[in-house]
Amino acid sequence: MTRRVQITKGILWFISGLAAAVTIVRFTRGLGTTTALSDTTPWGLWVGFDVMGGVALAAGGFVIGAIAHVFQRERYHHAVRPAILTALLGYAAVAVGLIYDLGLPWNIWHPLIFWNPHSPLFEVAWCVMTYLGILFLEFLPVFLERTRFQALYRTLLRLQLPLIILGISVSTLHQSSLGTLLLIMPFRLHPLWYTPHLPELFFVSAICLGLVMVIFESSVTAWLYEREPHTDMLAGLSRFAAGALAFYLAFRFFDLWHHGKLGLAFENTFEVRLFWFEIAISAVIPLVLFLIPRVRRSHTGVFIAAALGVMGFLLNRIDASGLAQVWATGADYFPEWTEFVVSFGIVSFFALIYLFIQEHFPVEKEIVDEEERWLQRQLFVLPRFDRGSQVWLGDATFASRRVYSALFVVALVVGLALTPWQPLVKASPVQRARGGEMLRVGYPLGTVMFPHGEHITRLGKEACGTCHHLHKPGDVGTPCSECHADLYLDTTIFDHVRHVAVLEGNASCAKCHPEGQPKVRATARKCSSCHEKDMMAANTVATRFESLAAPGLRRAAHGICIECHRREAANPEWKKPDLFRCATCHKTPVPHVQELRLLRAEGGETAPVAAGS
Repeated sequence: MTRRVQITKGILWFISGLAAAVTIVRFTRGLGTTTALSDTTPWGLWVGFDVMGGVALAAGGFVIGAIAHVFQRERYHHAVRPAILTALLGYAAVAVGLIYDLGLPWNIWHPLIFWNPHSPLFEVAWCVMTYLGILFLEFLPVFLERTRFQALYRTLLRLQLPLIILGISVSTLHQSSLGTLLLIMPFRLHPLWYTPHLPELFFVSAICLGLVMVIFESSVTAWLYEREPHTDMLAGLSRFAAGALAFYLAFRFFDLWHHGKLGLAFENTFEVRLFWFEIAISAVIPLVLFLIPRVRRSHTGVFIAAALGVMGFLLNRIDASGLAQVWATGADYFPEWTEFVVSFGIVSFFALIYLFIQEHFPVEKEIVDEEERWLQRQLFVLPRFDRGSQVWLGDATFASRRVYSALFVVALVVGLALTPWQPLVKASPVQRARGGEMLRVGYPLGTVMFPHGEHITRLGKEACGTCHHLHKPGDVGTPCSECHADLYLDTTIFDHVRHVAVLEGNASCAKCHPEGQPKVRATARKCSSCHEKDMMAANTVATRFESLAAPGLRRAAHGICIECHRREAANPEWKKPDLFRCATCHKTPVPHVQELRLLRAEGGETAPVAAGS
């Protein structure tokens, strides 16, 4: 084990420890504590980098498999096993990243049971699961090569070519289907990225990324284990990559020209600058470097070109899934540090698995042989003792494990101390419901159209207290927004200053706080002891008035509406079995620009409008 490998593993273990801390908070406190996502920006770093980028990064498996086995280019056989291992771990990392991103991660198995063949995500889910199984079967001979299961080993070797061909077919489907997923966003995805040929473009870019990823991985492995890189093989892959990148550039710019959008690439906007930066580092600069013979024969040269290509195509996936949509949403989004930690932590965890498999199984036999020779040399190294206690410090392998464990634990503690345990929710004030028979509730954020008159007709006026269960003193039918003034945050509804004034000054303290006890909220009398008659409405939902704070409007409305709708959905007379589902009330997750402008026109009030509207 080289010094470079030891330092690298220490860094990876430390990042994994931080990610473990964020993981604990993510799965105990929910998405709101660990992401800056919102209803307007539901896709963030985890989708762009971990899922869409991760699938593309793992494309090297089917690309190198096709070159070496289907087209029978023997000189590239050395890259097949590392590429398939990278693909296997890459797809496993995608599945793990998806679990983090799902609001209800325990439902990740649903595509197995609830089939929706019209959804590109359904096809992607099945292809990814299928290809993950194929990759495992492709790589299984590496685990079996030095075991006693030689019959199974030889059988899998005979099936290797059919498995690779099947893997190429399945991988082609889901690589292109990730582009199909974006076809439903013609007015959200910027025109420089949106095209009817997104499936084909995603497939071509996956081939490019697969090639440069194999070059990058081979270069890094050679550097870590201080061995000579396979210069001839990398030079050949560089030529393949140059051809693929040239085709990608031609395809992309021809598509822009064909659809009359080439002129957009010369405007002075953030999106245009982002587009040219992406094109430069993903294709133009790597292509130029790969075309120079001296660079192709240089280990450093091909590494730089491949690294730029990897970063560029990752940026392409991040742009398509997020950054290139900001022009339409007008919503600011920058990932929280916890999102970066999770993404890098997933990569670090699977990088450690990659290094472990490289060192213990014949993926690249020279690495395993060198590791065995290193372990044998340790037998002849004199033992080291602590100077103070004269305790044996252990052999090098044992000592390294202790260091890695310490780094992981320290990072875990630091992560738990720094990670917020409360949702990262910004203040989202709502206004009084507007309209006549059809009310706009939660306006202008999270607007829901509420048929007020229809509810009165169906349920009767005696049911008004269900929603208007608490009034201001002397009022009837107090609007929801008076108490639930924020969409997400709790609202304090107790005015201490007003109570002191109405109850004749400081002498009135005894009316709320028992004598001889601290005058704090915990010892105060329940609000209902004074206000049950003048504030409480007859209802079956809020029967007790004890809290000094009202929950956010979203939680309050869901608590009332969903339960009532669930009961009504079970009533066969109404014939509305889906009444309790989200789409019944939430026709759109955010208000339309036209609605926001209407609000300004009605009352001259300030409301946020998407940039560029």
